[in-house]
Amino acid sequence: MSKNKDIFTELLICNSGGVSLPDNARKSLSQAELARLDSISHPRQARLFLLGRYLLRQLLADRLMLAPSRIPFHIDAKGKPLLEQAGWHFNISHSGDTLALAIGNQGSLGIDIEGRQLSAAQITRLARRYFNEQEQQWLSRSQTSSADFIRLWTVKEAVLKAHGGGIANNLQRVLWQPDQACAILDNLPYRLYQYPLAHSWLTLAIDDQTGIIDGQTGQEPTLLRLADLPFELEITGPQPNLCITPQIHNS
Repeated sequence: MSKNKDIFTELLICNSGGVSLPDNARKSLSQAELARLDSISHPRQARLFLLGRYLLRQLLADRLMLAPSRIPFHIDAKGKPLLEQAGWHFNISHSGDTLALAIGNQGSLGIDIEGRQLSAAQITRLARRYFNEQEQQWLSRSQTSSADFIRLWTVKEAVLKAHGGGIANNLQRVLWQPDQACAILDNLPYRLYQYPLAHSWLTLAIDDQTGIIDGQTGQEPTLLRLADLPFELEITGPQPNLCITPQIHNS
């Protein structure tokens, strides 16, 4: 099987505050991306956007055999950015300085990383607004309700990002039983890979309907190390501990 027909998902997690991009990083972006970048007034948000798009284009360039600046994207009817090449998928998320991105061809994918610290009152208020009764009861019994709330939230948001419909008024549609390998949206399964990080939680969701290609089942994501990537990057600060494995549960 040729490299471009390998069934794969690759996941990269990095601390944007500890990375310096090359001076020509902007040249990788499209005119639309540059316009969006220039419209971001907050320095950290601008740095995250530039780093995310630079890394995304560099990772895809090798897979698609195109120059990074020539990789075509478009926005679908739901407002989700997509690659024009059929069968290829990506998603980006960030929390604080931590940025995560995933690319792959197993199926439509979504990623969410959250590092918020919430009070009991905030958890109760948000759970009543966005979660169903069973999920609220689970949280009320939890001994680590803040961590479990964030974990559940990332599941829901990652699935909705994979689906492409947006999170507004849709969180209750995503159904997940704690420690199950899949979440369900509109009766369709989304395979979950969950990563507990030092100060946050990350969930990657992959559409399980298209996760079987040429008779092969979906593969566990490959976790990339920023220091191993052959890009023009200067690592100036500590990066997340990548000696982590996803929490994968039996169906």
